[in-house]
Amino acid sequence: MKKKILHIITQSELGGAQRYILDIARNLKNEYDVVVAFGEQGSKGELAAHLEKTGIPFFVIHRLKRNISPLNDILAYFAIKRLIREIKPHVVHLNSSKISILGSLAVKNCINKSYSPLVVYTVHGWVFNEPMGSLKRRIYFELEKRTAKYKDKIICINKMDLHQAEKDLKISKKKLSLIYHGLDTSQYKTLSKKEARAKLFAAIRNAKIPDEKTIIIGSIGNLYRTKGYYYLIKAMHYLVIDYGFPVTAIIIGEGPERSDLEARIIKFHPMDYNAMDGEVGNKIILAGRIDNAAELLPAFDIYACTSLKEGFPYTILEAMNAALPIVATRVGGIPDMISDNINGFLVEPHDSKTLAAKMAEIIGDTQTRNRLSAQAQYDTSHLFKFSKMLEQTKKIYKG
Repeated sequence: MKKKILHIITQSELGGAQRYILDIARNLKNEYDVVVAFGEQGSKGELAAHLEKTGIPFFVIHRLKRNISPLNDILAYFAIKRLIREIKPHVVHLNSSKISILGSLAVKNCINKSYSPLVVYTVHGWVFNEPMGSLKRRIYFELEKRTAKYKDKIICINKMDLHQAEKDLKISKKKLSLIYHGLDTSQYKTLSKKEARAKLFAAIRNAKIPDEKTIIIGSIGNLYRTKGYYYLIKAMHYLVIDYGFPVTAIIIGEGPERSDLEARIIKFHPMDYNAMDGEVGNKIILAGRIDNAAELLPAFDIYACTSLKEGFPYTILEAMNAALPIVATRVGGIPDMISDNINGFLVEPHDSKTLAAKMAEIIGDTQTRNRLSAQAQYDTSHLFKFSKMLEQTKKIYKG
């Protein structure tokens, strides 16, 4: 009989943590009996669509929400407990802080003499490192610390999170493992720059295709505060005003920060806003959600990551694989991936001026641009192998 693995995550939109689950699930489905459960977006989310296409069963926990909600959290806890008792997985693999807490408590109260599953938790960036109030941060910190004893194995995806787990949360080293993400390149189509640009601009409503001299700076991610897109918008202002470069930034993704980002674009690029139809103009384009966005990376000349908090972002791995020169913030697992001035540039978060200066250096120096992009592509295939990540994860499942 195959071992049954239950992955649980808060949302079914396709962010990095969902990609992680999807890659593991579809590559282990023949060896294990894999099941996935999630809350927000439910069966309408991208993760659900991909799981259905791949033939992996899933369950929707309707009361499971991303934000703290005492009533919903209590009801979600009982729903998770019922699900575990019903399907009796051998391994419960938790993803996200909310599920780390609710899921580990639910498993604890399902254990008896005849049933005791292995509890695995992958930390996709400690939530208490996100921008939030001090009280909320303290609550998350204490809950993560107190519920760590209910997990058998904790996977950290970068050195910073591993360090915090040991030093701040006081988690035993025996429970901890460092496993970097790997890129499953079999899932990607290869497009030329011309093909990728044509497909990209065909997917963006009312976008004007820039001329060949325009440098396109791209970023992919949900429009959340933690992605730091305000600082990319400000950096674009410096690139245009201080450096005079013909640049366009395209942000692929959707989320609750859209209206605030549009207001920021109007502030820094007032001449690039069409008041007649309310459309943000062509210097910075909020492209919305585009399916299979990673395939369009060859359309970009530079990849920018302005995140304030990250785990081990797939988008950077994908940009490295696409041989793009990268400028990224020095947060979370990004320094594990990008070595400054070796395979990309690192800047401090919130620093739009340095971000602009590093992008200007890439634009103005062909030799630097080629050196960074070639090394990035090499490192993806040699340092961040998907097969290695999969084997390390399987060892965790064996207990």
